[in-house]
Amino acid sequence: MRLARSPRVPSAWRTMAALLAAVLAVALLLAACGGPEPTAQVLVVTATFTPQPAVIVVTATFTPSSQSQAVLAQDTAPPPEPIEPPSPTAQPVATDTPPPAPTDTPLPPPPTDTPIPPPADTPTPKPAAKPQASLNAYGVIYSNFDGGDEADENKYSVWVMRGDGNEAKEILRPALEPAYSPNGKKIAYYRPFNGIWIYDLDKQSAAHVVASDYAEFASFSPEGNRLVFHEWVGNWWSADVNLYIVNTDGSGRTQLPQGMRPTWALKGDLMVFDSCRGTSCGIFVVNSNGQGLRQVTSDGGGKASWSPDGKRIVYSADVAGNPEIMVVNVDGSGKKQLTKNKGNDSLPVYSPDGQYIYFLSDQNGTAWAIRAMKADGSDVKTIHKVGVPPRWQFSRLWVGWW
Repeated sequence: MRLARSPRVPSAWRTMAALLAAVLAVALLLAACGGPEPTAQVLVVTATFTPQPAVIVVTATFTPSSQSQAVLAQDTAPPPEPIEPPSPTAQPVATDTPPPAPTDTPLPPPPTDTPIPPPADTPTPKPAAKPQASLNAYGVIYSNFDGGDEADENKYSVWVMRGDGNEAKEILRPALEPAYSPNGKKIAYYRPFNGIWIYDLDKQSAAHVVASDYAEFASFSPEGNRLVFHEWVGNWWSADVNLYIVNTDGSGRTQLPQGMRPTWALKGDLMVFDSCRGTSCGIFVVNSNGQGLRQVTSDGGGKASWSPDGKRIVYSADVAGNPEIMVVNVDGSGKKQLTKNKGNDSLPVYSPDGQYIYFLSDQNGTAWAIRAMKADGSDVKTIHKVGVPPRWQFSRLWVGWW
């Protein structure tokens, strides 16, 4: 509705227009809010400038918009029907996805305020003792003398047996003073009055290495490619005894200091021998190049050999006039007497594992035999009887694996 505008509109008309606008606004608001069905209302507006009242009829018609319809539909929608629970006989819906596999991982324990006690002090277990090897695991080679004429070379032979004395048999004649190679496949020996030879156990053949009547008591180097030995030089009654090294094919002979009965350590570059320097006699060691000569004992001992690890020396020395078995560290410390007999105990040698010591003994003057004892001197056993020449000091035995 539009009112005509005169050039001069009195204030009363302005008031009436404002009221009309307010009425229209209320009507529209009621319509938007979804009020009751509208009815025609008559408003009487009285203006002071005219004696006739103006009657205005206002009709509000409710016409909802799309937005108000949506709101109205939401507010007036019927409540949802209740959902019935599934029937107890309803079957589960099949699926191709397998359920997760159970796990063996235990769940962590629930937290607790009880303090966990510290672990008990459990002593560290001691390492198990090294098993003692059976004597029959060793192989022993040794000299034997048939008796009779000492100058008859055919009276001397080399034998081999198990470490318990069984299966003894002769393998070389004439021969004495045997020594195994490090791999146990060869034997260096002295052929009476003919020098040093090497016997190959696999080929069963012998090679002449040092052609000298008085070159004897050979011992292999740790690599098995050289020999150390002693040789008598000069007259028998005034001879010097020198040490020499030679290759196993007989070449490369070199001289070392004076000494006798040398033995090369299985580890390192030292060799031990017995000798005298002035009035002091005992055990000495020297390097293969002749350097580092050092005296280990001054007890007149000799006939020495090495422990497998090269740390100790076993030898024979007189105690109250009787040769006894002794051990000493390579630096001269830790000397200990292992036997105490009235007879001769000499020419000792270690087993290849260091657990036993074999030696030559006359068993307090009763009969010569090879004996064995544990490395600490206990559990002495007589292994095998042997024949020994008058110069028994130059007999020899050696122990390896069978």
